[in-house]
Parts: sequence; C-alpha cells; structure tokens
Amino acid sequence: MPSVAVHGVTAHYADLGQGAPVVLVHAATNHGGQWEQVRAAMADCTAHAPDTCFRYVLPDLFNSGKTAAWPRPRMLTFDDEADIVLAVMAAIGAPVHLAGHSYGGAVALRAAVRAGSAVRSLCLIEPGGCPLLAAAGRREAYDEYVSVMAGFLSALDRSDPVTAWRDFLNYYRGSPDAWDSLDLETQAKILAKSESQRQVYAAQMNNPTTLDELRALETETLIITGGQTTAPERGVCEVLESHVPNAVLHVIAGAGHPMPTSHPAQIAAALLRHIKAVS
Repeated sequence: MPSVAVHGVTAHYADLGQGAPVVLVHAATNHGGQWEQVRAAMADCTAHAPDTCFRYVLPDLFNSGKTAAWPRPRMLTFDDEADIVLAVMAAIGAPVHLAGHSYGGAVALRAAVRAGSAVRSLCLIEPGGCPLLAAAGRREAYDEYVSVMAGFLSALDRSDPVTAWRDFLNYYRGSPDAWDSLDLETQAKILAKSESQRQVYAAQMNNPTTLDELRALETETLIITGGQTTAPERGVCEVLESHVPNAVLHVIAGAGHPMPTSHPAQIAAALLRHIKAVS
C-alpha cells in the first residue's frame, strides 16, 4: 500500500486502476474503503466506455484505516488532514478530480482552496462546515448542530459512549434503530473511535474555511445533499451553493447523510456526470 509522510506520520492510501486520477476522501470514523461501493458503481457505469476509466486514490486520514493517530498535543485541524490529501496529490503528480463526504468533504474543500488549479473538479457530499452556517446567518441550523455535538460530548463525559453513538447515529441516519441495527463487531469498532471524535468535533468547530474563500474558489464544484438529510447538513450545502461561483447543487431523493453507502449508484452517476462535464 503506497504512503506519504505527513507531520511525522506515515499516511497510507489505496491506488487502484488507471486513467484520470480521482481522489476520494472518507468521512470521520471511516477509512478509504468507505468508497468501495461508489467505486464499483462508477466502474459499472464506465464498463463499456474505456476512455472514461479512472485511477481511484483513497487516502486514510489520521487515526483511520492504516494511518496512525494524530501525533501532536494540539488538536487536529482540517488543514492538517488536508496536508495528507495534498501530499497524495503531489505523489500523483497530475491534476485530480477531488471528492469528499462529511468530514472528508470539509478536508477536500480545504485542499481545493489551497491547491488551486491542481484540482480539476470538486465534489462535496454534505461536507462539514458548521461555522459557515453562523457566518451566513443560518443560526437555527447552527444551533441544531451544536446541540447534537453537545449531547454527544456530554455522554462521553459521563462515560456513556453507547448513548453518545446511539443518539449520534440515530440522528444522522434518520432512524431510531440505526445504532441497534448494527452488529456487535461494528458497534465495537465505532465505540473505539469515541475519544477521536472529540478531535473531529474540535476540527469541525474550528473549520477555517471562510465565505470569502468560497467566493474565490474557481474550481467547478458539485455539491450533493440528500432529500432526507438533517437541517445543518442541508444548510451547509445551500451556503456553498450560494457562495461558490461555479457550484451546482444536486439532491438525491430519499437519501440521508450516509449517502456513499446508502445510495452509491446515485453518488457514482452524479460524480461521473460532473467529471465528464468538466473534462
């Protein structure tokens, strides 16, 4: 598995296929393998069009997959995570199509802001961006996000990670049984991420991306949201649509926040249309 050195850590990434490079950045508590269903669906779509084959590059962010935890005493930031993406892009050595989901969407956006023309196209699937809600005057959606975060952290402080994750997953998946429907092995893997979720929330609340940076972003950008998502996630997508000059908002009917796994074919189709339009 190839790797790059970032902040003293060996950051690993999968490098699969041949063609125009597509870098896919995973959500929090996940890893590059999150994109397997989307990648398979994209391969199905291009099976009869060899001129549209792709090289899929799937980095593992800090404390994810095969990449070790953030090594420094200060809190992890989105720019630190973006350093992994930028290092992988440098290793590729060619402009890339860049996509990210949730936490990974916020990371991808930071990389795009910093990389300029090295990003041929950008796809953001309900990216994190809580401070953008406040900056754009979306106070109700901002307060809802902060309330969910506060409930999660309060449960952790009470040494009750099961309640923290049950409420978290039930909220984001729009189902009162989301947590209880998981098998014990999956629950255990999620519970093991409890303390690192504090870093995730710290990064979210200190997201450095500004409205002015959005207005200055020249990359052709596809923003994807779900028809059944939460108010904060939809709000961030609408803020991006209204501030990024070359942005298009696409809604996947019936989808909630975990779209790369719940609606991979629809994500793949939208991403392929976007890449082809830019290319």
